[in-house]
Amino acid sequence: MSRTHALLTVVVAMLMIPLSGCVSDGVNGVNGVDGAQGEQGPKGEDGVDGLDGVNGTDGFDGVNGTSGANGTNGANGTDGKTTLIQTFVDYPGEGCVNGGVGLHVGIDDDSDGYLSIDEVDETVYVCDGADGQDGADGTSGGSSSGEGSNGGATSGMMLSDSIRLSKSDGCPAGGRLMAFGLDNGDNGGTAGNGVLEAGEIDDQTTYCSEQRVSFIADARPGTTGVKPVSYQGLKLSVGDNLYFAADDGVHGYELWGYNTTTDEMWMVADIRQGAGGSYPGAWLAVKHDTQILFSAYTDDNGTELWAHDHATGATWMAANLGPDQPSPMGSNPGDDIEIMYGDTLYFSAFTQQYATELWAYNTITQNSWLVKDIHMGSSANPGWYMHFIHHDVLYFTARDIGNVHDLWGHNQSNGTTWKVAAFGTDPSTHPGNYMDHLIGDTVYFDALTPLGRELMAYNLLNHTSWLVADLEQGMVGSNPGEHMSLVVGDVLLFDTSDDSLWAHDTANGSTWRVMQHVGTNPGEDARETVVGRMAFFRAQDGAGGQELWAFDEETSRVWRAADIVPGTEGSSPGQNMMVGLSGVLYFDAFTDNTGRELWAHDPADGSTWVVLDIEQDDVNYTTTDPSSNPARSFWALHNGCLFFDAYESENGREMWKMCLEHTITYGL
Repeated sequence: MSRTHALLTVVVAMLMIPLSGCVSDGVNGVNGVDGAQGEQGPKGEDGVDGLDGVNGTDGFDGVNGTSGANGTNGANGTDGKTTLIQTFVDYPGEGCVNGGVGLHVGIDDDSDGYLSIDEVDETVYVCDGADGQDGADGTSGGSSSGEGSNGGATSGMMLSDSIRLSKSDGCPAGGRLMAFGLDNGDNGGTAGNGVLEAGEIDDQTTYCSEQRVSFIADARPGTTGVKPVSYQGLKLSVGDNLYFAADDGVHGYELWGYNTTTDEMWMVADIRQGAGGSYPGAWLAVKHDTQILFSAYTDDNGTELWAHDHATGATWMAANLGPDQPSPMGSNPGDDIEIMYGDTLYFSAFTQQYATELWAYNTITQNSWLVKDIHMGSSANPGWYMHFIHHDVLYFTARDIGNVHDLWGHNQSNGTTWKVAAFGTDPSTHPGNYMDHLIGDTVYFDALTPLGRELMAYNLLNHTSWLVADLEQGMVGSNPGEHMSLVVGDVLLFDTSDDSLWAHDTANGSTWRVMQHVGTNPGEDARETVVGRMAFFRAQDGAGGQELWAFDEETSRVWRAADIVPGTEGSSPGQNMMVGLSGVLYFDAFTDNTGRELWAHDPADGSTWVVLDIEQDDVNYTTTDPSSNPARSFWALHNGCLFFDAYESENGREMWKMCLEHTITYGL
């Protein structure tokens, strides 16, 4: 350090000594007035939550309050619907093989106390069992003469009996009386004879049915009507729906549906736009599962194969086989044959390349293909005369190079197609030209033979054919089945060209003339059907006009079942329809009093009556009554009801139905 720096330090220190007392604290002054409050500063961040406090002790329950006054009663609820049960006799058939009793169960939706067919939710059957074997004979009782005497084995036993009821018993649609009692010989009966006699009946239940005919819907307002048509079998039922063709006056004939439960009717598909109509089912109509397959015409494709799925509601062209250019010709599917074989539809179709041959369409894959070109360069016309399935083989007639229709076969499992049998060399052999019926393993048919057109047979197991009978001696031929043929039991019933009705028993091989009619042939221009063991058809003899006739297969008896119009005029029954329902025959017939209307005949008691005069003009019957002409173009059976078209002047030709109303009565 220099002398100058040291001297300065001493001087500064000496100057600080006098000031040391001046820097001590003085007395505090009076506080000044508070200044104005400043503006609030920004909010600080939330602090950390403190710990939860301890829960306090629960207090004591308070005293219950006074009950309030009762509220006003609410309005009564709507009464529920009633469940109804109807019983009916089920004759041997689809429901019960041996017959029995059926029960319709459902809700009385319209509260009229009657369970209509539209209200049936479920149908169950209580079926009769098959007859058991006869029991062993009982031991003979002793007698003083040493001979055995009949014992009263059934004395006191409860017996029952079932009696068929008919129109004469007050049950026009049939019925049955179930009687019960002890075999005790009451009221003059014989005890222990195993027969429930009239005096022994202690209780009974009566089941009775009658017809109820009703108009369904005015689907085409006005006096023309929708005019339902079934064409070649387009009266197909899937679930509760019926499918058919109809014309609403706007779209022409198109595919229509009718729900048998709701009575709703509607156009399913407008296949051909405009008023021309596609005429669905004019050539082909079959059902498989939920699908219906049918022919239909369009301007772009002609007549081709179409399909409708009931489950999805879709409608589409299933196969377009015919050429569309230069103008649509269409393949006319089903002109000769249409038959379901498993999931595949086999049908005839025309194409320019193959002419008319056998084709197939699979409903699962929706593919179509040519089965076989049988007659190369020309048409084989497969199935024109006969086609049926037997032991998993499709049999059909077809012609090849010789232009003779022979019997062919197709096996779906291996895809083979072959000629099965030839029945002649003449191109006019035409087996099955008038009739063909498969009975057991044998097919019966007419064919041109050296003796003329006669009845032939062919066994599909041993592959033999034979002439059943030469019914018209010489080389003229009898033309069997030209106007009618049907099978009742083991008997084949058919007409011949000399106005005769013949029968052939396929069990014993016998053939006989049942009767010879006059005027027209049996079944000519009419329908025929089988009800039970009886055949019904239109015929005429020298004592009357064309009326309803019957043939009993068990007795071989033939008779006029009803003389509706006495004299030579006749009622011409079965012009449109002849069908059995629950043991009763239904058909159309004409009288001056009613016109052509719906009639019924009960084979059990022979009664015949008009079910309903739908188109009734003169209620006093002083002039010839107009006709509703029922089932002129459409009829179908579904769920125990008969559906048919009929005309009446107010609504035109629309859909009608006849259902059976069942009642049950207990006690004597």
